[in-house]
Amino acid sequence: MTTSRRERAEVLGAALKAARQQAGLGMEEVAEQLEIPVEVLARVERGVMVPTIPTLTRLCVILKLDPDVLPELPEMSD
Repeated sequence: MTTSRRERAEVLGAALKAARQQAGLGMEEVAEQLEIPVEVLARVERGVMVPTIPTLTRLCVILKLDPDVLPELPEMSD
C-alpha cells in the first residue's frame, strides 16, 4: 500500500508538532526563531505544507531533534 504525499506530510507535521511540544516551546517562539510566520509553521504541523530542507534543518536544531527519527524524507520529494 502506498502512502500519499499528503499522508506523509501529515505524519511529518505531527512528528514536528510532538517534538515542539515535548521541547516545551510555543508555536510563536519557534516561528520567531525560524523567522517565518506562525501561520506557516501551523500549516507545516497540520501537514498542509512541507517545509523546505533548510527550514526543516533549522527546525531540527531548534527542537534538538535528530532528523533520523523523522518519517522517511526521501519519499517526500516526489
